[in-house]
Amino acid sequence: MSDFRPDTVSGKLVAFMRAAQRDGLPDEVRHEAKRLFLNQLKASVAATEQDAVRLLHDWALDTAQGGRGAHVHWFGTELPPALAAMVNGALYEVLDFHDTYIPCFMHAVSGVLPAVLAQAEVGSASGRDLVTALAIGVEVELAVARLLMPTGYYRGMVPAGLTGGVGAAAGCALLRGLDDARTQHAIGIAMCTPAGIYESAGSHTLAYVTSLAARSGYDAAALAERGFTAPPTAFEGDQGMFKTHSDEDRGKIAGVIDTLGQEWRILGQTYKVVPTETITHGPVECALAILPRAAGRLVARMDYRVQAIVVSIADGRRERFGRPGSVGQATFDLRHCAAAAWLRGRFTTAETQVACYTDPDVVALSDRVFLTADPDRPTFEGCSLLVTFTDGSTEDHNVDAFLGTPGARVPDATLTDLLEQYGADLPAGRARAIADAIWALDDAASIAPLAALIRKD
Repeated sequence: MSDFRPDTVSGKLVAFMRAAQRDGLPDEVRHEAKRLFLNQLKASVAATEQDAVRLLHDWALDTAQGGRGAHVHWFGTELPPALAAMVNGALYEVLDFHDTYIPCFMHAVSGVLPAVLAQAEVGSASGRDLVTALAIGVEVELAVARLLMPTGYYRGMVPAGLTGGVGAAAGCALLRGLDDARTQHAIGIAMCTPAGIYESAGSHTLAYVTSLAARSGYDAAALAERGFTAPPTAFEGDQGMFKTHSDEDRGKIAGVIDTLGQEWRILGQTYKVVPTETITHGPVECALAILPRAAGRLVARMDYRVQAIVVSIADGRRERFGRPGSVGQATFDLRHCAAAAWLRGRFTTAETQVACYTDPDVVALSDRVFLTADPDRPTFEGCSLLVTFTDGSTEDHNVDAFLGTPGARVPDATLTDLLEQYGADLPAGRARAIADAIWALDDAASIAPLAALIRKD
């Protein structure tokens, strides 16, 4: 195909991809891609019993009709690559324990990694090629997200549903060795077919949105390789992605695109150390910091000062759901998470289960959690908490950057520790072996040995 259009947004994204391939990725970018891979595994290892995952996995088995090629994490099931990408996408998403790119309110890796993993597995790619495809795919996705956010999010769209397929298509196109024109078409196909609204939060469908993003990107590259076409102006055209999915100023397009390869947005990722929505991490961290000082005193109320959007999101969820009535709703309820962390002295997957969110003490305390918008908080990386006890005494704590944000970076070893913690049912030594294999990907001739490790038997 010879219809490549280098003057368009998709064409400039392809040019960035080629430059990154030619010049090589910075060492810190390659390392971050491996950290993000490991992070997704600790986010998914405890998710196999979640209803959304089980339902999707069983559907994929029925749909596959014996097809094979790529593996579903932890189950060990072999499926056609597009279906494996879907189920792995749900595994990454369902516990909300993955990455967050806070400037765009999004989980960038969960749509890209399943697709490039499936493509790498069926294409017998090297570990180094997988890391390259993941890093470049995420970078393409984050550039598009920066162009669409925050107004795409304010419209009610799931950011990763909008852009995950674009990043996945870019990464899969690299692994397939597509030329410039076909790569542009792959990206354009994904730009024309985004999906996902935030009304899905608290239901199985939010995990399915990520599944669709992963499959969209995988299929887009496969179709483009066969000669399937998309408009080169899929992003900036009069009826393109930019106009239909955001209210941003067109003037920002050049500024974002021109910084590709100079500003690596992948390095701005936030990692989660507790399995719950990003806006709850600061509040949970504050509660656990004050708890040892409580010395048995009973809580009268917990007053948080947070970024204004946190109040809007948390209040909106309470208006929609009331008190949590499911695991998904508990995961997305800030007041529940704060109360559960205080009363249980921790926050793990157990604190999102029915025994916790129906506990009368947790319910009662959650009703005494109050949120006030703090105009001095530019993001939800920080917050403050004032706990007032029934005897009138108080304790307070402030967090400017909760653990996991770029300002409070999670050590590599902690990611492995979390994989061990949440993968307690893995065979002895398996979590360490998986982590070691990820760190060694640049020297791996194939990802098959790693894929064989990511299972529970």
